[in-house]
Amino acid sequence: MKKFLLIILTLLITASSALSAEKLGVWKNMPISVYIEDNRNSYLMKRCFGDWESSSNKLVRFKYITNEEDADIVVKFVDSVSETAEHAVGLTYPYTNPKGEFFHARIEIAKYSDISTIKLSNFELVKIMRHEIGHALGLPHTNIPYAIMNPTTDKGLNITKDDLKALKEIYQ
Repeated sequence: MKKFLLIILTLLITASSALSAEKLGVWKNMPISVYIEDNRNSYLMKRCFGDWESSSNKLVRFKYITNEEDADIVVKFVDSVSETAEHAVGLTYPYTNPKGEFFHARIEIAKYSDISTIKLSNFELVKIMRHEIGHALGLPHTNIPYAIMNPTTDKGLNITKDDLKALKEIYQ
């Protein structure tokens, strides 16, 4: 199981679109409205948004809405993420205007890895969800070993000081 987890996390988000060295985008208005598709793991996703809000001392804030069309961030649970994202189990599609401001983001969380039919554990899902929310907030990947934004680590589960430092550079 540990080897499976390492493979999953190593391959996590290998095809995230439009990565830059500093940020993917920035939300100009808070709170950010979020629609989370009804699913047995919706509560985990909402908890992960709450983790970003509380860890950042409400630097980023979210409100949950029931109308998908009005949401800034839409979360969907899918059997597998985009066919162009080989081995990914989570994927964020950020949409920005020419000024680099987000106007929409879509997060997809897979139920399974494409290399296995074993459902992902809550531990794996939480890591993936926190990571994808980071992208939806504008954070790119990092090489810092324990950071949630490191796509290849099996060490990091929590939002770290390094993740928060990067978030503060975008929003302060």
